[in-house]
Amino acid sequence: MRLLFVTQDFPPDVGGIETYAAELAPRLAERCERFLLLAPTRPNCEAVDASLDYPIYRLPIRPDLLVLRAIPHLIARTRTERFDTAFHLHWPTVYASLLARRFSGSPNRVAVTVNGKDTVFNPFNVALLQRLYDYLRSTSLANADGVLTYSQFLADQARALGAGSDRISVIPFGTNPDVFYPEPTSELRTSIGADGRPIVLSASRLVPKKGFDTALRAIRQVTEEVPDVLLLIAGDGPEGPALKQLMRDLDLQEHVRFLGNLSHDQLRSYYSLADVFLMAGHREPDDVEGFGLVYLEANACGTPTIGSRVGGVPDAVWHEQTGLLVPPRDPAATAEALTRLLTNPEFAERLGKQGRQRVVDEANWDRIADNIFNFLASSA
Repeated sequence: MRLLFVTQDFPPDVGGIETYAAELAPRLAERCERFLLLAPTRPNCEAVDASLDYPIYRLPIRPDLLVLRAIPHLIARTRTERFDTAFHLHWPTVYASLLARRFSGSPNRVAVTVNGKDTVFNPFNVALLQRLYDYLRSTSLANADGVLTYSQFLADQARALGAGSDRISVIPFGTNPDVFYPEPTSELRTSIGADGRPIVLSASRLVPKKGFDTALRAIRQVTEEVPDVLLLIAGDGPEGPALKQLMRDLDLQEHVRFLGNLSHDQLRSYYSLADVFLMAGHREPDDVEGFGLVYLEANACGTPTIGSRVGGVPDAVWHEQTGLLVPPRDPAATAEALTRLLTNPEFAERLGKQGRQRVVDEANWDRIADNIFNFLASSA
């Protein structure tokens, strides 16, 4: 396969899609006769690009406007390099490959992913502009030869937006069991002054859809049965000040600590330290969780997870197998699930071990790359 990989999100930016792109790119590159990754220029991207074992071309433009510069570039590239397949991680850039195919006859196949927010995001208050946006989104999905989704929820969203059922494939996220694995944590526990305390970890960007407010209210209720529980919140974001104020309003200063952003190595240590990983998110009007990579990362470290029945989370958290699912925006149900795991260590350990085994057996990037390569090869 001669593959062109197009993404608006790529390191040094961080996030779930950035991780997805960075993990898939080298694995797809080694399976291809020719591979090129196309991404926007970002601050300090030179060091990242120098470390790659595959070619990358950066377009000097904001990520959300990549499609404008991508169109002439893709037409020129595909005319000379004759890519078999173009794989787009965002629907707006699909038009570049569709136009390139019309003018140059290449690529033969055009595939696209849908990620979650891109299926519900409605950016315009002006009706005419919003109808145009909806039309472009639906026609990009309808004209792609293959539509890749991470969850059954996203498959339903793609179908509702115009993608043909026969062109949709569901391939969930994975993670790297050689990066995220159980490790000894006694020194970390002592260093943070948490010896003997049950620990709940939440880790993500501090934005509304992640449900950190629900987590705080749930912890308030958990303290009634598990009085020494400690919630550790890793990450940063615009909701940080409001969440810290809510912590004070709920009088949880002795039960909650904000850790800020953590590296992969630090996250592995905290995932391993935690008795439970929690991210009780909900759907926002213009955003929704398409899957939830952090649940797999926590599972890979042997930690059971709790997530909400929203978006693609049920594909990430297997209820009663690798974790527990609760209704969104429901602190009482979340507290009940937390208490169940914190007071039943044998049950929690079993879920964590099953989660780790799932990652080792199937939810890992090597297996996911094989599945996606086959999907790209068969998209037609």
